[in-house]
Amino acid sequence: MTPFEKAELFSNYLSEMFPGRFDSTIKPYLKLKSASVDPSDPSLARLIYTLHIHPSLCNGGANLHGGAVALIFDMCTSMAIGCVAREGFWDSGHVSRSLNCTYLRPAAEGTDVSVEVETVHLGKKMALTRGVIRNGQGKVCYTCEHDKASLGPSL
Repeated sequence: MTPFEKAELFSNYLSEMFPGRFDSTIKPYLKLKSASVDPSDPSLARLIYTLHIHPSLCNGGANLHGGAVALIFDMCTSMAIGCVAREGFWDSGHVSRSLNCTYLRPAAEGTDVSVEVETVHLGKKMALTRGVIRNGQGKVCYTCEHDKASLGPSL
């Protein structure tokens, strides 16, 4: 299975298994554009999405809501991990330890943005991922660092 297919499978699994949950609200607006794995290190993945900023994701100022930014990064970085998971390695689920988002400039309602995420390090139990959301002009709007813990069996 290609990295793209694995990322799509993980995304579809989440929205089909848990319909109506908070994390499924971004699915209709998020489209995977590319997924790749570093040939020299199979635990390093990079995914790029396009996200349409729908009004349901916006605050009263008609910009992407800060909580929606955190949700987008949480879901997309998790899909990057799912993309490189394999039997016995990050295949039993994972939870957030910390999610640090930085808000640099707003992304306006009705626009399309690019969401770029990558795995930086996957250890036996802990992971570090990061992400960037860019506007249509390529300017960085939001960044994140996301620490995750594997729910896999203890070694």
